[in-house]
Amino acid sequence: MKYQQFLRELEAGRIASAYLFEGEEDYLKEEALKKLKERIILPDYEDFNYEKLSALDVPAAQIIESVSTLPLKGLHRLVVVDAVDKWSEKDQRTLASYLENPVKSSCLVCLTGKFDRRRKLYQEFQKNGKIVSFYPLWDEEIIDWVQQRIRKEGKEIDPEALIYLKERIGNDLHNLNQEIEKLIIFTHPARIIKKEDVEKVAGEGKGVGVFDLMGTIREKDLARALPILSQLLERGEPPLRIHSLIVHEVRSLLRIKEKKRRLSPQEVCSIIFGPRNYYPGFYTDLANHYLQAAKKFSLSELITDYEDLVEAEASIKTGREEPDVVIQRMVVNLLG
Repeated sequence: MKYQQFLRELEAGRIASAYLFEGEEDYLKEEALKKLKERIILPDYEDFNYEKLSALDVPAAQIIESVSTLPLKGLHRLVVVDAVDKWSEKDQRTLASYLENPVKSSCLVCLTGKFDRRRKLYQEFQKNGKIVSFYPLWDEEIIDWVQQRIRKEGKEIDPEALIYLKERIGNDLHNLNQEIEKLIIFTHPARIIKKEDVEKVAGEGKGVGVFDLMGTIREKDLARALPILSQLLERGEPPLRIHSLIVHEVRSLLRIKEKKRRLSPQEVCSIIFGPRNYYPGFYTDLANHYLQAAKKFSLSELITDYEDLVEAEASIKTGREEPDVVIQRMVVNLLG
């Protein structure tokens, strides 16, 4: 079966005792594993009911011992084994024998690239387990995947922007996902992603970008910030756009600092991106960066910085000063 069919079966609650995930599209394998884990493993008991091993390190007998362990406070135990194609013939036959009568309370997932279909282990998965194939998506499948990925975040992407994104990044789902995550944050709170947004985040020959500048602010690194800012302004990045992103950074840091207590990454995500039931890893990783950044600024500093940003916006909009001069002074005051 393919990835989409696996998801349909998972949603219907049809979970096999053993899966072979074969193929070269590692990103979809990771997604499938994540969804399977969310479906059958209670988060509070993950340490007891989830185990990931490598066939390069452990023999098949140890895998069988692991899947034979009863789950704690749950219906299933999930055991994932990578590189099963690297096992010796003996180990593969040992696991093939297990598949003739697998433990019903465990779900075994074996990961591999291309697998020799003449092997007994492969044939046993065909008989007594499920084989899910993960191979690179066709162009039209990539288009659908990108649209679904962006809709999952509550946004849409213009057709022109979608085609441009695919042309720039290609069909690698890991790379596409990274750019989509950047676009989601870059365009916040707008609902539609446009071609000009993609050009700014993933455009050809873009060099450094606004995300690099925001990173220097969180690092409080003036030496790196100034040359990046100069490149952005020379490239024609609108000063008010840069200003709005810096305002978002300072406001987020200020709201974190105002709490005056230790916050979890999920609480920080709620502050930065708004409340939701689930935050992907990219969001929580960024939240950890904000937590570390907040330690570099005092509350009084951030209040003064925010007041300076309000004054800078007025200077730009009324034309009292050249926008580039205002932005450069603003960054120096913020990080100096």
